[in-house]
Amino acid sequence: MSEELTRFQIQLLLYFLEAEPKKRTVTDAARYFGKTKVSVTRTLDSLEKLGIVERTQARKTVLSHYGTKLAQKFQQQYQIAERYMQYLDLTPLQAKNNALSALLAGFSEEYLNRMQEQEERMYIKEVFAGRQNFSGQELCDYLKDGSYFFPFVIYREHIKNGNNISMGNRGFEHPCELIVKDHIGTIYLTIRTVSAPSALTGQLMEGRIKSLSYQLNGKLTNAEQEGRYFCFPAKALQFISMGSGRDIVLHGSVCMQMQCSVGIIHMPESLAIFTMFIS
Repeated sequence: MSEELTRFQIQLLLYFLEAEPKKRTVTDAARYFGKTKVSVTRTLDSLEKLGIVERTQARKTVLSHYGTKLAQKFQQQYQIAERYMQYLDLTPLQAKNNALSALLAGFSEEYLNRMQEQEERMYIKEVFAGRQNFSGQELCDYLKDGSYFFPFVIYREHIKNGNNISMGNRGFEHPCELIVKDHIGTIYLTIRTVSAPSALTGQLMEGRIKSLSYQLNGKLTNAEQEGRYFCFPAKALQFISMGSGRDIVLHGSVCMQMQCSVGIIHMPESLAIFTMFIS
């Protein structure tokens, strides 16, 4: 529907949803937008033909049931876009104009969801700016219920042959998923099959991560396995905020131990450091 409505039609739709009831008149709307009453009346007439507004017996213009639902949808989308624009260092007026342009462009639900997720990340980075130590639980205290995807790297505890990336980094699909419910977060890692030379024979072998444990409160705890996923609580992560302004990166890490299905003789078990980035 958004692509069928003009900029002023959408503005009037939002005005009749948000304004005080006594100000939902042609005169007040014309004054608010700096338009003539004739222009407002014609626009309302066009919205009435679309079933978005209707006239009461007292000839007062009100949103129809359909119009109210549509206005609420636009309001939610507008607020998401406006908050996102504000985090791009735009002025309030620029943010409002760009948010309205987003509605006119008819952005898909998927695109707006991505925009909301990015806005959420920007908000989180602002909250924790300058913090040198905070937990994954503190992070989740500020996150809304939902699913979030973040890049990660699993590092070796010690550098080997000039490389500090753990073989376990290849044992999972990227990115990882953080699912938050009632401010409780769980990290999900999707298992994948990898090939690597045997530490004993040098022969190429194929295997999967068969067990994973993570450090919590100073001791290693077995991660739960749910089908193709290993999962562990986000509270196990310890975060640090790096950078400033829009370039802030939240860096969360936890010690892990993994074992491959080919056995420790061929691929020795060792400590690694799981590191997740919010940028």
